[in-house]
Amino acid sequence: MKEKWTLSDVVLLAFLAFLFGVVFMGAGFLYSVLSTALTPFGLSPFANEILFGLWTMAAPMTGMLIRKKGSSTLGELLAALAEMLYGSYFGPGVLISGFFQGFGTELGFIVTKYRRYDGVTLIYSAIGTTVVSFIYEFFKFGYGELGLGMIVSLFIVRLLSVLFFGAFVVHLIMKLYERAQKLAVVKS
Repeated sequence: MKEKWTLSDVVLLAFLAFLFGVVFMGAGFLYSVLSTALTPFGLSPFANEILFGLWTMAAPMTGMLIRKKGSSTLGELLAALAEMLYGSYFGPGVLISGFFQGFGTELGFIVTKYRRYDGVTLIYSAIGTTVVSFIYEFFKFGYGELGLGMIVSLFIVRLLSVLFFGAFVVHLIMKLYERAQKLAVVKS
């Protein structure tokens, strides 16, 4: 892994931030719809947890594509900035959330010492993202006021969402990317 950032790394980072800012805005819209649908049943907190993995995809994708220390944290933070600049109704708070989500993902790469870029690392990253972000949002949203069963349920749903979007979907996208690279080499 090269430590020095290249111009192509910075351009890719900017592109991913722009792209995922749009994804995050879409997730915000879905959140509003889902939260409204779940409110009559007293389950509105689950809207955030069900969609949480969508809001964390920039970090593992950036970490897998830009194999540099800190790229996951920076990728998620810049995608959150893009979301904010696009007019997210969550406002500047998305920057704090983006930092914690990105740092949680970064922990998965740290555990593997930035030597593995595969599904195992994505699983570690999903666990890190879930734990770090849940601790932050436990205090932010006042989850301490909820019963233990509800807290555990929210955590499990968040973990499943992050595993699905941040590990499984990102892994599939990376497989497609690798196939496309191989086809490009064969054709040239």
